Parts: sequence; structure tokens; C-alpha cells
Amino acid sequence: MRIKVNAVADSETFPTAVDVIVIGGGIIGTSVSYELAKQGVSVALFEKGVIGGEQSGRNWGWVRQQNRDLYELPMAIRSLQRWDALSSEIGLDLGFSRQGITYGTLSESDLARWEAWGKQAQQIGFVSHLMTAKEARDRIGDNAAWVGGVWSPSDGKAEPSMAAPAIATGAKNLGASVHQNCAVRGLDISGGRVTGVWTERGLVKANRVICCGGAWSSRFCKQYGIEMPSANILGTAFKTTAAPEVIKGCLSTGSLCLRRRQDGSYTVALSGRGQIDLAPQNIRYATKFYPMYRSKIAKKLK
Repeated sequence: MRIKVNAVADSETFPTAVDVIVIGGGIIGTSVSYELAKQGVSVALFEKGVIGGEQSGRNWGWVRQQNRDLYELPMAIRSLQRWDALSSEIGLDLGFSRQGITYGTLSESDLARWEAWGKQAQQIGFVSHLMTAKEARDRIGDNAAWVGGVWSPSDGKAEPSMAAPAIATGAKNLGASVHQNCAVRGLDISGGRVTGVWTERGLVKANRVICCGGAWSSRFCKQYGIEMPSANILGTAFKTTAAPEVIKGCLSTGSLCLRRRQDGSYTVALSGRGQIDLAPQNIRYATKFYPMYRSKIAKKLK
């Protein structure tokens, strides 16, 4: 899917040394850079393409707590709190709003699972609401025989084309050095310690290096004997033209998920259509992800 993301201007000067180097200009790399710069840390962010140009610019745009692994949930709750504050801190629109996420289901087992998860999540501080069949029909529509659903009113959504660029700009405004089309090719190592990175524009020294390279992180780390199992799976999503609002917030029906964008169009993702390329890395780690692959295939064959 071809995408268009908001442009970010590179920093005018290229650094020779900083406290921390961040590899990768997606939502994680830009956020790390912003939070470090906010604390007064000297930081340089290097991106091989453009800010938000990969998965961070073409994802669903959901900012959720519902259905997270319970070990992730405290971090997800904190994440939503940061999303709430970022636009006013940075002074730029990230396209973020809390309009909730609705899940509808045709399966009693889904309801049972959501109910059990919700009871444990409530102990951590997150509250969602189970819906009856009637409530699901009222909220989603009567085009399917819904047995119920769950609604998480405090969940949100953001615009992928806006979020990472805005955060990168915020980091720049706090003194971070941001450079695009400048890949990090390797680490500079001295005396058994990482002392910087080699970029396409030369050596930059640093006391710390944080790798936020997404799908490329595993391959980058492998050259230093660091195993980072990664399964690169191509999902299916598309953008519609502008259309009337069908529901507030985001919606998952089991077979598809959707989010209305700020321009009135929708991002739609289809489940059960992921594609795993038979590339060397996916083959190398296939056994580690076999239980997950088997579970996904079993769901698709039902």
C-alpha cells in the first residue's frame, strides 16, 4: 500500500558525538528520541528512509489497551496517558483522540474469553464493558447475528501519517538531531564496548545506542551474534475513499477491523490473510513461531 506521511526536515548540522543514538524513525524511535531529549539528553536519530515511512505510517492507527497481554497492559495504560499529553506538549496534531474500540462477535467463546480477561484487567486499572446481543446490534448494526461484544471507551486512535513525524519534530525542537535517508550500517566497538555507529555519512560517537529498527532489527543484531527471533508477516489492509461514519471509534468484527481517518476515508484490515515470505530469516526462526503459526491456521480453517 503506497502511503503519504507528513514531511520532516532534517537537522541542519550532522553530529560527530552525542550521548545516545537511536536507530529507526518509526513510532518507537521517534518517541524514544523525544522522551530522551525532553530529559536533556543529547540524542541523534538516524532513519534509513523517511520518518514514519514503513510500518509506523501504514498501520491500523489503533491505540488500544483492550485484549492486550496482561503483562503488557500497565505499559499500554501508561502509553494512552502519554498520547493524551503529547499534542499539547509538542504543539502539533498527532491525530489522536479517545473514541473507544468496539469488538463484535458471533462466538460465545469470545465473550467468555473477554469476560475473563476483563476481570483480570480491572484489577490492573483498566475497565471495559461486555455487550449483550442487543447492545452489539444497537452499536454495530443488525447485519450479523451478533451474540455480544466488548466496548473499551478509553481506547483511542491516531493518524499514522501524522504521529511519528509530529513526535520527531517535537524531538528536534528539544535539541535532538534527526537525519533521514541515512542508514546505520554497523556499530563502532572499542574495548568490547559500543562506542558509536557507522552511518552512510560517517562515524558518530555515542555512549549508548538504542535499536528501534522494527523488521530490520533482527538482521542488524545478527551480525553481532545477538539472536532476536522475528517473524515478518505481511498483512492485508486498504484505504477507502471518504464515506459516512458507521461507528464512533474503531471496530473489530472478527473478519475485519476498521478506523475512520480524519479525511473521512477508512483504513480497513482483513483478518486471516497474512502472508509469510519464505525468506531466510523467516525460515531460520520458523520453529520458534510454530505454535503461533499453527494457532492462526487453525482459526482460519474453522
